[in-house]
This record gives sequence, C-alpha cells and structure tokens, in this order.
Amino acid sequence: MSILAADVGGTKTLLALARPAADGWRFEHRTRFASGDYPALEPMIERWLAAVPPERLPLAGIGLALAGPVRAEGGSSHATVTNLTWPRIDALELSRRLGAPVTLLNDLSAIGACLPALAPGDSVILQQGQEDPSGLRLVVGAGTGLGTCLVGPAPRHRVFPGEGGHADFAPSDDWEAALAEWIRTRLGRCSREHVLSGPGIGRIAGFLHERSPNPVLAEALSRHDSGAAIGALAERGEPEALRVVERFVRIYGSELGNLALAALPAGGVYIAGGIAPRWLGQFHAPAFLDAFRNKPPMQGLLSGLTLRLITHPEPGLLGAAVAAYRNLESAGEPE
Repeated sequence: MSILAADVGGTKTLLALARPAADGWRFEHRTRFASGDYPALEPMIERWLAAVPPERLPLAGIGLALAGPVRAEGGSSHATVTNLTWPRIDALELSRRLGAPVTLLNDLSAIGACLPALAPGDSVILQQGQEDPSGLRLVVGAGTGLGTCLVGPAPRHRVFPGEGGHADFAPSDDWEAALAEWIRTRLGRCSREHVLSGPGIGRIAGFLHERSPNPVLAEALSRHDSGAAIGALAERGEPEALRVVERFVRIYGSELGNLALAALPAGGVYIAGGIAPRWLGQFHAPAFLDAFRNKPPMQGLLSGLTLRLITHPEPGLLGAAVAAYRNLESAGEPE
C-alpha cells in the first residue's frame, strides 16, 4: 500500500511515498519543492506523481501536514497555508482530482499524530517521570511560530489541536517583564509565539542589543532571518549569541511548565519544532529544567512528568502518513 505524505510549509514542501512495514514506516521518492514556485498545491503533487514509478501507484491515501489552520466545514475539511497565496485546499475536491482519500491536518497536529510511530531513537529524554499510558500527552513545537496540541491515549491516539502559542506571554522575572513590554510597544501585545519562535530569537537579541549595544548582534539583526543568523553564531560559540540562546531556552522551559500545568499531561511532554534539536545541549542544561519546574507549589508535580525532545528528522511527514493510514483503517481500506 502506498500513501502520499506531505509536509507543506510556506517556504518548502516535502513529498514522499510512505509505506507501512512491520518495523516502522518506509519513505521513498522524497522530493523537496520550493512552495512559492507553484500557484497551488495540486500542480506540485502532479509533478511529483509523474516521477513515481507506475508499480508504486495507485495511491491508497494522501496525508497532508500544512503550516496553517485546518477547519471542518460542509462535510469536508479545508486548509490554508500561512505565508502563501495558494487557494484554499479542500480535502474532498483534492481527493476527487487525485483519486485517493485526502487527510488534512495542521503541521503541529501531524507531529502529535506521529507519537505512536516514533522509535526509541527518535527522541531524547530530558526528564524521566512516571508515565501514565491512559493520560494525555502534550506536544509543543517552536519554529516559525509556536504550536501546541494534546494527544489522547491508545488505541485512538486522538489529536486535539490547540493555539497555546497565541496566549499571552507570562514573564517569570523582571528581565522577562521588560522584554515583554519592549515587544508590546512594537507589536501591540506580547504572546508566547512573539518570544518562542525564530522571529522571537531576533526579538530577544534586539532587546539585549538595545540595552547593551554589541556589533555581533547588530550584524546578525541586520540579516533577513536574524534568528537563524544568531543560531549559527551560537553554534560557533559566540558569547553574545549564546546569551540569546540561553535566555530563549530558559523562557521555553518556563512557558512549557505553564502549558503542562494547564493540561496535566500524565502521558508525557514532547518538545518538537525545528529549533530545539539544534540546541540539544542547552535543553539538557539545568537552567531549562529549573525553569520548567519552578512553579511553587507544583514543583513536585512537574518533576514527575516525562519530558522528551523529538529528534526524528521528519516528524511532520511521518505524522501525515500515520494520520492518512488511520483514516483508511477506520474506513476499512488498508490492505
């Protein structure tokens, strides 16, 4: 059985042929496309399909993880991709044109869907707690934005999308309060995503630079993607960039603790997104866990939760395949 799995973003889209196997999922014919080179998703898929060997077709199903909101309406699901001018994607219409059932899900929800398919080597334990297999799992991912979702227990592993990244940022000390006010004066408010994201890294650097001007930060802030520039400097050991990263990781720990208190994810907390795996050492440092746990009188509760950082290179692609397969299974279609 062949499933088209896609991880669709505003900058790039990854398409692959996914095939379930006894020891996990197999992905073939991976192809990366520049999303902006196409007027819509369908022409991109058609170009990819033209290069797939005929013996791998027809498709049994299609799973699309998209960087944008997905909504159910009128017996179908619809999605738009943030930062693209593509027309709205309609699951039923796309299914009719491509000849296979289409599953649409938000990119963070796709990471939630991939949890039961992760192998032991696909994540790193940051804190070992007492996991309850009947409990909820919390997934939080910082990248271009900050995504959140909850995942229910087996056997359904139902994904509950959330928008926790757009809740107000809660400063934990005077420095963070000053950062929040600095951002609020520029953006009108300060949400979690305004701080915990790629652009948020640039904002933390901008705040530090304004307080204590530094030529290294000034040069990084002049770049189109200042967050990526600061990350690259931190990887080379540049002290001022490392200060930015350390602040970011500490804030991440504190806000993750807030989200965990709201959800009480007895099944575990999973950190995803493109930023955290690159800074694994910082997330292993005591400052991250201290910030996560420092919620008196609930330190003991938070210390008992398992925290994992997902290191699988393509969790969105994996989750898209898993979600499409589940939908086929519920319809009685997998072979």
